[in-house]
Amino acid sequence: MSDRSPKAPVMAQSNAKRPSMATERVRFLLKALPVLVATLALGAYLGNRFHLGIDDQKELCLPGNHRWYLIDRHDQNVWRGDLVAFSADSRMAPWFPPGRVIVKIATGMPGDRVQVNEQQTLVNVKPVSEGLALAGKLGKPASEFIREATVPGSALWVTGTHPRSFDSRYWGFVYEQQIIGRAYALPF
Repeated sequence: MSDRSPKAPVMAQSNAKRPSMATERVRFLLKALPVLVATLALGAYLGNRFHLGIDDQKELCLPGNHRWYLIDRHDQNVWRGDLVAFSADSRMAPWFPPGRVIVKIATGMPGDRVQVNEQQTLVNVKPVSEGLALAGKLGKPASEFIREATVPGSALWVTGTHPRSFDSRYWGFVYEQQIIGRAYALPF
């Protein structure tokens, strides 16, 4: 046991004058203002840099069956196999209206050789997609999508993992000005 006795509360001296409510408010604001400014600045930075994407399709076409994606708008370094977020243009209608944010896998990089036939799509002779299952839904024969091309310097070839993924097989390259940033699948 300690032989210390509890301290009595410190009382203001009877002749000391209590600061006015206005003075106390000013002191509080001066202490809180830096915290508030830092919180708002951090929120603005994170809100500008990161966006959330939600995949609301019935058939998920990306690995892992994830529905939520974190999109880093400041990270434009996309490597083969990365998830990339980009903005749809008129070539992607009727599934994606212009301006819709889409996430796909970057399977073809500048200089890569792409071959699309009715059975599969190859990038540098490696299969990245199966068939042309959506040709009929688009009202076109599969033969209209068969081609060989080299990915231009300012573009990517993007695909999904599902055979019915609406991707570069049907509308071609994603160009640099369409790229929003890298995407990361969230575990929920």
